[in-house]
Amino acid sequence: MTDIPEKAKIDVDAVRERINQIMRGRNLKQATVSRESGVSSAVLSRFVAGRYDGDNQAAAAKLFAWAESLARRDTMPAPLMRCHGFVNTTASQRIITGLRFAQITGDLVTVYGEPGVGKTISLENYQRTASNVWLATMSPDTSSKAPMLQELGLSLGMTLSGGAAAMRRKIVARVRDTEGLIIVDEAQHLDGKSLDELRSIYDKARIGMVLCGNPQLKVRAETLQQINSRVGKNVKIGRPPKPDVALLMQQFQIEGRDEIDFLHGIAQLPGGLRCVVKTIRLATLTAAGEDGAFSMKHLVAAWEDLSLVEPV
Repeated sequence: MTDIPEKAKIDVDAVRERINQIMRGRNLKQATVSRESGVSSAVLSRFVAGRYDGDNQAAAAKLFAWAESLARRDTMPAPLMRCHGFVNTTASQRIITGLRFAQITGDLVTVYGEPGVGKTISLENYQRTASNVWLATMSPDTSSKAPMLQELGLSLGMTLSGGAAAMRRKIVARVRDTEGLIIVDEAQHLDGKSLDELRSIYDKARIGMVLCGNPQLKVRAETLQQINSRVGKNVKIGRPPKPDVALLMQQFQIEGRDEIDFLHGIAQLPGGLRCVVKTIRLATLTAAGEDGAFSMKHLVAAWEDLSLVEPV
């Protein structure tokens, strides 16, 4: 790898050949290269074919930078990649059992726990492996009825507008009697009227529904009798146990009693398993920079960089 050359010194033909080789070797579509490099699809198509009559130097500079970034990514240790495989922890098993119960029985289920315990990744895994499952993720700006219904509509492939009643009727018509499951993640952001709107959809659609969020969701649902009286199952997720931490560590090929104890302590703090993953990634980067074997000292140093809180 080399530094990005000055614009006037770029060998356009060499960059073109390199980009074509990358696309062939990795079976990449031009749309992917365009999105990641910032070069428009129209320019890219003509550039790689040698038919672009615009500023070839500018296009080549962007594509050269993208190719160098790709090469640097290839040299990174596996734990630094954005995603790891789904880990079937005890928490995930309990969540998925609750989802199946909701879908099979057509019941209303709540799933709640502190951030970083694997709720969202479990929901996404279930959606990938089951039929007719729609996952809508809420946020502070979808707390009221109309934005909530629009967000739910998007998860169903629908672009909704107009009044809340009209949007609700369209949603119900889309999902009614499908034997499907509506999952609403980050549901603690919803106000009372929005939650009651979901209750109305649940009553009319005759399919299962899962409300997932932090412990505030449980408190809010209990104050709304029309919601609370319909709940058929509550799934409370506590702090990650040591076996779950060990399962996660296997994804990164880390083992050792001291390492398990240390990372389990981190998992008991706010952020849970999410902080464990961040610590492992930072430790891996430090170890790679020292060109040495991964060890406990790298975990300790990484955690010191990430937080002033001592693991329990």
